[in-house]
Amino acid sequence: VRGIVIHAPITDPSNFRAAKHLDQWLKARNIIGISGVDTRALTALIRDKGMPNAVIAHAPDGQFDLEALKREAAGWPGIDGMDLVPGVTAAQRYEWNATTWALGEGFGVQDAPRHRVVAIDYGVKSNILRLLAKAGCAITVVPATTSAEAILAMKPDGVFLSNGPGDPAETGKYAVPTIRKILDAKVPTFGICLGHQLMAIAVGAKTEKMKQGHHGANHPVMDYTTNKVEIVSMNHGFAVDPKSLPANAKETHRSLFDGTNCGVALTDRPAFSVQHHPEASPGPQDSHYLFRRFTDMMENSKSA
Repeated sequence: VRGIVIHAPITDPSNFRAAKHLDQWLKARNIIGISGVDTRALTALIRDKGMPNAVIAHAPDGQFDLEALKREAAGWPGIDGMDLVPGVTAAQRYEWNATTWALGEGFGVQDAPRHRVVAIDYGVKSNILRLLAKAGCAITVVPATTSAEAILAMKPDGVFLSNGPGDPAETGKYAVPTIRKILDAKVPTFGICLGHQLMAIAVGAKTEKMKQGHHGANHPVMDYTTNKVEIVSMNHGFAVDPKSLPANAKETHRSLFDGTNCGVALTDRPAFSVQHHPEASPGPQDSHYLFRRFTDMMENSKSA
């Protein structure tokens, strides 16, 4: 996050789990914000005209150089062709065993895992790791540039391709060769968001920049494997072009807002991926079955 735009001013925390005031959190990370914005009007603008470039500026004396700020906004190249993963991936590998939070208990610990998973970190969200651990996985998180040889040497039962920011085609320049080797080794693979896009590219599909992108909760998505509609959370500006999917990749999920692709499964290898965020719980748990689908895939692979 580089900036925050909100309608109402930040208030004191009202949740008993809050560890710090949001204003303090933002200042500690040098993240600028602005309140008092009509965010519904801004949403309508983005819906009709696409995502504009913008600058959020702070001047203690109240004197802004508007022309310079306009030039700065106009000069931003956008995220087309940008690999943003190096700024968010882990610096070194680490182990993860924390599970989800429960009232009166806090976060749990997975101390009897049934599966060893390697998670490639393109900007992974902690709650994804918690749900993987809750599903019975011991997780080793590795940096985005970790080689396929190093990952396969860990003898994982499965590989997870995480979410992350930026242009998937650019990140794919180093990520896709690794993913292809993992898929060719027939290691069960599960991808979310950027991981979904990268897996699609790895089997020959293409991604495209969206006019508006999908952000926030309450997105309806059809799961064609169950014929059920899920209410999901999304945060992406690129999408997989379903027309570019090869014969061995079938579309499993689709947005009911605009028909864009939201999921893929391979027919010749144990691998699947989704565009949305099942860990974000907007449904609230409509998509948690995907973590069980991954563990079932690992179980079946072991049996085979």
